[in-house]
Amino acid sequence: MHQTKTGILLANLGTPDAPTPGAVKRYLRQFLSDKRVVDTSRLLWWPLLRGVILPIRSPRVGEALSVRVDGRGIAADGI
Repeated sequence: MHQTKTGILLANLGTPDAPTPGAVKRYLRQFLSDKRVVDTSRLLWWPLLRGVILPIRSPRVGEALSVRVDGRGIAADGI
């Protein structure tokens, strides 16, 4: 019987410039607007991204990052 092997590729696709809601919002907007990251209809995705995801997730993620970062920068912390 032929067995199929599965591989996993991990890639760092960037981090926000700062642990603030504004920087997180800019990063998420750019990252989640990439068609290679979210492969769905733009007509459905853009209202969801701009009306729900960015307004809700940006403040929460920015707050969580500000607690974890101690001045070394986000990328240095491995977040």
